[in-house]
Amino acid sequence: MKTPFVYFLRYIGLPLTELFIDKIKGEENIPDHNRFIVAANHLNGRDHFFIVDVLKDRIKNIRFVGAMDNLDLLLRSSLLYYLADVIKIHREKESRENILEKISKNLKNDQIIVIYPEGDSNSKNKLLKGKTGIAELVLQEKVPVLPIGLRIGKNGRVIKIGKLMKFKKEIQKFKKEGNPKKHHLLLRQITDKIMNTISILSQKPYLYEKNQ
Repeated sequence: MKTPFVYFLRYIGLPLTELFIDKIKGEENIPDHNRFIVAANHLNGRDHFFIVDVLKDRIKNIRFVGAMDNLDLLLRSSLLYYLADVIKIHREKESRENILEKISKNLKNDQIIVIYPEGDSNSKNKLLKGKTGIAELVLQEKVPVLPIGLRIGKNGRVIKIGKLMKFKKEIQKFKKEGNPKKHHLLLRQITDKIMNTISILSQKPYLYEKNQ
C-alpha cells in the first residue's frame, strides 16, 4: 500500500473500523510469515477494512486483488485502488494466465494476497460458487491459504479466522498427474475445500459439489 494510505489507516481508518467490529476470533491462526493468501467471503465494500484490521501489523505487505470490469467500478474505485496498491484485473479483457501471473509475482515478493473466491460481493444468505483461480495459485506457488469468515453480528462485524490450509497432498498429486481433466477436478476440489471452510467460519451455507 502507498505510504500515505498506510498512515491514514493506522491513525484514522482502522480506529474507526474497530468501532464496527463485534468480535475477532482465531487471531492465533495468523502465520508469522508473509507469502500466503487470505480467502474470505465478501459481504460488501467495507470488508477490505475489516481484513486489513486483522492484519494491521503488516499493512504494507497486504495486496488486494480487485476487478475493474466496468465503468461504474472504475469511477468509484480508482482512487482507492491506487492508494491501496490493488492488483487490478479485467476479467473480460485479460487472459487467466496473465491474471495469475500478476498475482504470482506479488507472492514471490513476499506479499499477503487477499482474494474473495466468490468473485463478487454477496449479501445473500448462502455463498456463491467459488472461482478456481485461488486453487491455481495454491498449486503453482505452493502457497498456503488463511480462510476468514465474515458475518454481521449484533454489535457489528464478526470476523472468524480459520487454521492455515497448506494442501500438501494436493500439491504432490498435482506434480504426479499430467491429465488435464484430473487437473480440473483437483482445482475444483481445492476450491470447494476452501469454500466449505469459509462456510463454517461465516455461517453461510455452501451448496456446490466438486463436480458441478
